[in-house]
Amino acid sequence: MKKLRYTSVAVATLAAATLASANNKVSADATNNTVITESASQTVQDAVSDAQNAVNSAQSNVNSKEQALSDAQGKAQTANNAYTTQQSKLTDSQKNLANKQDAVKQAQNNLDNAEKLAQQATPENIKQTQKNISNQQKVIQNAQENVNDANTELNRAQDQLNNAKQKQANAQKLVNDKDLAKQDADNNVAKAEDDVKNSGLNEAEQNVQKVQTTLDNIKKTNSSNESVLKQNQIALADNKKKIADLNNKIDAAKKNVADAQNNVKDKQQALATAQKALSDLQNQVAQDETSGAAGFFKSIADNKDNSESLREDAQTAYNIVTGQPNAYQNITVEWAKKAVKLGQKNDSTSLANLEKALEYYQEWMSYRDKYGLSHPSISLTAVAIAMLSSDFQGYSATFDHPAQVEEKYGPFYEDEEDIAAGTDYFDAVDIWMNEKEIIDNYIKDHPDAAQYSFEKNPLTEQEYYKDVNYWNSISDLDTIGHYTSMIKPNANFVGLAATNYKVAGTYDGAASMDEIIFNPVNGMDFDSYQDLVHSYLQNVKQEDKIKTLNANVVTANQNLTNAQNAVKSAQNNVQSLQANLAELNNGSTKINKAISDTQAALAKGQENLEFEQKQLDQANQTLADVQAKVGTKAKALDDAKAAQSKAVEALSQVQKALDETNDEVKAAQSNVETAQNNLNTKNNDLKNAQNKLTALNQTLSNLENSKANLEKAQKALDNANDEALQANKDVITQQSILSSLKKSKEKADAQVITAIEELKQAQSDLTVAQGRLVAEQKIAEQEAQKDNQPTSQPTAQPSEQPTAQPTEQPTSQPSEQPTSQPSEQPTSQPTAQPSEQPTSQPTAQPSEQPTSQPSEQPTSQPTAQPTEQPSEQPAIESNTQLPGEQKNEEPQPMTTQVTTKKGETSIVEPTNSSSTQPTTKQDAQQLPQTGNQKSSSLIGLGFASLLSALGLTKVNKKRKD
Repeated sequence: MKKLRYTSVAVATLAAATLASANNKVSADATNNTVITESASQTVQDAVSDAQNAVNSAQSNVNSKEQALSDAQGKAQTANNAYTTQQSKLTDSQKNLANKQDAVKQAQNNLDNAEKLAQQATPENIKQTQKNISNQQKVIQNAQENVNDANTELNRAQDQLNNAKQKQANAQKLVNDKDLAKQDADNNVAKAEDDVKNSGLNEAEQNVQKVQTTLDNIKKTNSSNESVLKQNQIALADNKKKIADLNNKIDAAKKNVADAQNNVKDKQQALATAQKALSDLQNQVAQDETSGAAGFFKSIADNKDNSESLREDAQTAYNIVTGQPNAYQNITVEWAKKAVKLGQKNDSTSLANLEKALEYYQEWMSYRDKYGLSHPSISLTAVAIAMLSSDFQGYSATFDHPAQVEEKYGPFYEDEEDIAAGTDYFDAVDIWMNEKEIIDNYIKDHPDAAQYSFEKNPLTEQEYYKDVNYWNSISDLDTIGHYTSMIKPNANFVGLAATNYKVAGTYDGAASMDEIIFNPVNGMDFDSYQDLVHSYLQNVKQEDKIKTLNANVVTANQNLTNAQNAVKSAQNNVQSLQANLAELNNGSTKINKAISDTQAALAKGQENLEFEQKQLDQANQTLADVQAKVGTKAKALDDAKAAQSKAVEALSQVQKALDETNDEVKAAQSNVETAQNNLNTKNNDLKNAQNKLTALNQTLSNLENSKANLEKAQKALDNANDEALQANKDVITQQSILSSLKKSKEKADAQVITAIEELKQAQSDLTVAQGRLVAEQKIAEQEAQKDNQPTSQPTAQPSEQPTAQPTEQPTSQPSEQPTSQPSEQPTSQPTAQPSEQPTSQPTAQPSEQPTSQPSEQPTSQPTAQPTEQPSEQPAIESNTQLPGEQKNEEPQPMTTQVTTKKGETSIVEPTNSSSTQPTTKQDAQQLPQTGNQKSSSLIGLGFASLLSALGLTKVNKKRKD
């Protein structure tokens, strides 16, 4: 058997305290029988009765709340139906309003048309309309005459059709008669042919005709062959002449191919020469660009035409950018050769960046002009220092002046002035000058500082240094040193440079400005410096010459292509001529064969002609012999055939006459149809003219009655507006009613929600009361069992589950559940469980809930569940007051939870509940206390009874789920 498990430390402590108190204050007899007083048993039964009354009361309250919910739902349904009906009425009113508004628009259009017509109803328009009516009446008269003429034409065409049909009938009668005569002639020929059928005359005649036909065909064939022979002989002579001409052309074409191939060699040599000249120049330019600014400085230093001071300045600049020791101010820049990549794309010494810095000079000078300041001279030494400073920003890991980080990178020139960094498109001068905003913003907050704003023109040195001193005295002001250096009145010699290196891992370029003081002066103005830069770039890049050489290469390449195309063309021409020659030779062969074949055919034809002529002579003789024998029968047949021919001719003539009459009938019928169509057209013209007259009469009537029509249209518009206003009022009324019904609907819906919440609370109270009743019944059952069995082993576990365990939830649940219930029903456990569960708490809930249970535990479950087990002994729902308790202390009721595990059932005592048991009833249930003495009934309960009463024992019992 498993050991006992407790739901909390507090309950275990309570049990221990109870046993200790019993050992100290109560004695048991030798048999360990437990004695239970009659008053204790009665108290237990009273507790059960009270718990049952609480359940009945809670069930009654649930029934009442169910009825309240049903009533509220009925009222809500009625309110919703009224709201829906009113919505339909409002929709109908809105549709009616829309129809009335459309009617207003139509009435307004009618009124506008009537007003336009009223404006047109001038005496002149009325008179003109009357004149138009008179003219239209004349048109109708003409149209009526046209109709009459069309009717006459139709009658005449109908008469012609009738006459043609009569001629057609007469011609058909003649055709029928001649057809009968032909049939008689055919019969006579047939009879005569029968008489001569066996005389051999037909065969002799057919034989003569057959031989004559063969002879004629041979003559035609011979004549055709003679014509073909003549044509082929002419074609052969022409082909020979073409072959001779074509051979001459082929010889000339082959010479053209050789000349074109020689020309290609010349053009290839010319292209190679042009490409070499271009390549040599481009290599020279690339070599010059590699030196970058160093080459620029060197070219000035080596030019003896320059002044000595300029050459000296250029040599110093050259020494600086090439990293020479002690290049200037006896300072050797240790990192110069590493940071400066002479002439490379991103380096400040590249020719592109040398030229780009000119823009910074121009922009800076324009700013100084606004302050009335002079333009400082440009020193090549200062330019070189600025180049080193700019390249340093890409070389070092930080963005700073080289002179500020000398401990790490070594010495640099102290007069290096300003630096800036940004993206590819940043403007260093703008960045430096924008520091003026710091001054402007400060002046906005301190107007007295405006006198130090540098806003003087011209800005004198005295004013400048006075202003600088003022701003330097303000400790919390951001730096404005770049701005003040840009507007320094006595700026001496300067230099600017730019780079495209990545700066501090963030920016895509840097710029630097340097100002130095020379004594004696050896600088130059900006225009002179710009001319030097442009002149050097032009000499180095040689763009015009490269452009010319490129053009030469293109021309030479095109000339080569043209020469190569000429070779291909000449070769194609030779091939084409040779193909033509082959075709002509092949043609001559075919013509020769055709001539030979034709000559052979003519010889054969002549033989056939002579043979067939002899056959014809013999056939004619045979025919003459047969005719002499036949005699009269043959003549009768000839006469019958002659008569047959005449009958055929006569039938043909009358048939032709019939065909002519048929054509006349068709033509007459067409004339009738044309006349009918013309009559229809004229009738339509008449009808249209009459309709136009009707319209003119209506227009005249409208013009003459325009005033009355205008008044009628105005009245119609007024009526439409009145109806629209009334419809709008109806919409407002229906909307107001709908708003009122909406409030009623919302109120009814709120009452349903309230009823649902109250029902949930009542169900929660019922669940709590039922749990309490189960606990009290269990205590009563255990007390009854103790009264009827020995207690020699008080610690033994009960062997069976108490029969008072409820097996089914109450069936008197509401018939209609709220629509928002969750789908899973919790047990009677309160919704807020302790955060720390006892180790003996079963985790398996019953797998099947009663079907009559609501689908959601009411949300008004007691929420006073403690979040952790109490450290003191909890009050116990018991009819026995424990030793040491104060008499006036009110014990709190406990809610019992019944849970199951597979194969076993446990009754676990959960946390305290404080929502149901009245305190006055608790006092009534306590047993009397007699000072320090304890009733022997406490011994009778025993330790096992106490644990059972607390619901702490575990009963191992198999039960079906």
